[in-house]
Amino acid sequence: MHPPQVGGGCSAWPNRPRFPFRIYAFGVSSIALDNVDPLQAEMAARDGLLRPASYVMRPDVLGAARLSRYSFSRTMLRRAVADGWTAKRVRQDLDDEGRGESIYAVDTGKQRFSFVVFTTTIDESAHTDRVIADRWEVAGVLVDGDVDDELLTMLRIEVPEQESGRLDPRILSLTRGNRSVRFFGYLVDELASGRQPDPERVGDAGYILRSTAFYANGKFGMRSFAGYSDDHPFRVPYRAQFVAAWMFRELGYDMVEHCARAKGGDTAVRFDGAWRRYFGLGNATGLGLVPYAFKHPRVLDAWVGVREVALADVRWQEATPAGRSLLHDWIARAREHFASGSGDDCTPFLNSQALVPVLDNVSEAWVNVAESEHPYDALYLWAEKQGPETSEMVVSLLIELHDGDDDLFDQLFLVNEQASADPTASVADIRSLLDERFGWLDELGLDELTAEAFWWVVSDNTEEPRRVRRHRLAPEGRDVAVDMALRLWRFGQVLADRDPGESIASVLADHPEHRAALERLTASDRRYGEPRDNPCAADYLPLQVQRFQLAQYGMDEFKPKSTDWLRVTLFQGAPRLSELGPATTDDWVLPVRPSASVVV
Repeated sequence: MHPPQVGGGCSAWPNRPRFPFRIYAFGVSSIALDNVDPLQAEMAARDGLLRPASYVMRPDVLGAARLSRYSFSRTMLRRAVADGWTAKRVRQDLDDEGRGESIYAVDTGKQRFSFVVFTTTIDESAHTDRVIADRWEVAGVLVDGDVDDELLTMLRIEVPEQESGRLDPRILSLTRGNRSVRFFGYLVDELASGRQPDPERVGDAGYILRSTAFYANGKFGMRSFAGYSDDHPFRVPYRAQFVAAWMFRELGYDMVEHCARAKGGDTAVRFDGAWRRYFGLGNATGLGLVPYAFKHPRVLDAWVGVREVALADVRWQEATPAGRSLLHDWIARAREHFASGSGDDCTPFLNSQALVPVLDNVSEAWVNVAESEHPYDALYLWAEKQGPETSEMVVSLLIELHDGDDDLFDQLFLVNEQASADPTASVADIRSLLDERFGWLDELGLDELTAEAFWWVVSDNTEEPRRVRRHRLAPEGRDVAVDMALRLWRFGQVLADRDPGESIASVLADHPEHRAALERLTASDRRYGEPRDNPCAADYLPLQVQRFQLAQYGMDEFKPKSTDWLRVTLFQGAPRLSELGPATTDDWVLPVRPSASVVV
């Protein structure tokens, strides 16, 4: 028996006994065990099995990512089921147009949380995804605990103000958004008339409301992540935000059905059949995501590393008849999902219809390798040769077969971003480290004029990160430091002219402008921490790293509107609040658009 090949430039897998998923035991609040980062320990246990960073961190590979079993929306709902959470609408006071107040609650068995949301209407011309908006149709908060009259009075004043408001540590997340201009009124009219929606009218999207932000971690007076107790149910990155997003999505259903009853009376119906779950929560994102990806290498490593650990496990595991059948079903499910989607232009990505032949090819390839010695690995190796869209589709499908320990995998997302450079290190030591971690910089053409075509700055008009041609605007000290590729490359040029035995402190005394590069070199000690790209280059495409981040959130339906921003859908097909229970499964993703309108 020969071990499978890793692909992407790796050597063969070592022939050794299979390891258990839980290799290192540690407490729920632990971020390290014996000074070893848990994720790094998991990756070290699979050394030689993981795809190389030289492939995984390529921009086109990151830009082909899809949601997976370990996306934050999925892990949140699995945790809810595993721990027996219950969720419900506690109170709703809306007028005929859907304006008013709603309160939803989640009970984890240990603690209770409330989602308090205020809804109104604004003119369609005032709808915007920008943070500079000053009015939204939906504004809400996730509260730790129940909501008494005193707190509700404060929330009525502060929450609709969003950035201009002030909250307190009882608040865990702040959000806002608007109704879908195209779909909200249409859905109300259909239900009011006793009909389910016409699939052709909602074929190019799957949402009722569109969110524009989920703030947390201490902003505007809210509780910081560091302020969560060790046993807090949301002591996992992004859990509070995704609980809020799940209930935000529920609000959309409730608002449409309420307005339909107000308009249609006894004739009105509720969403029925597949429509009860089909709609998710819309979202749009732009350049604001890019600086985060380039400024948090250890966070990025965790997001990528968890997926790569799961993929390595699946590629090596024994294929049982049940496993083979399950993968066949997931491939068929994905094909059906995309076949029911639209053919809208999604350049530079493939639209839903264009993904159908991709899935057909995957299905045929699976038939050809299903009975081989290591079929999951064989399928991946085939997919990698077809290009990133196919390889990352197959990665997502294979990870559906992973049965890792969710307690462990939740903890793998916790990282310590602190790092300290050693001022006594020699120039030779730092050169060696730079070559080891950033030798790939030589492939980016950083000595060309086009390598620094853009500044990244915070716009005075939009209060958001923007990129601007250097010859058009001087940043005047207000630039956003995402130019680490350029900084490290220039740092390397300076080191090349220094005495190898000299201390790095001496170099920085002469060149203090390179301190940030040294600090980044120190912090970039993870396998998957660095996108192999230069965001300041003339041909840089922000959509690629944006798509990876959105896929990790659990979003899909990637629809670019320019080179800089795109629209997506979250929680499409997910269980509703009332459906949460022991029988709730994790196979809700990739829903099929209902094929016909149902008349009740």
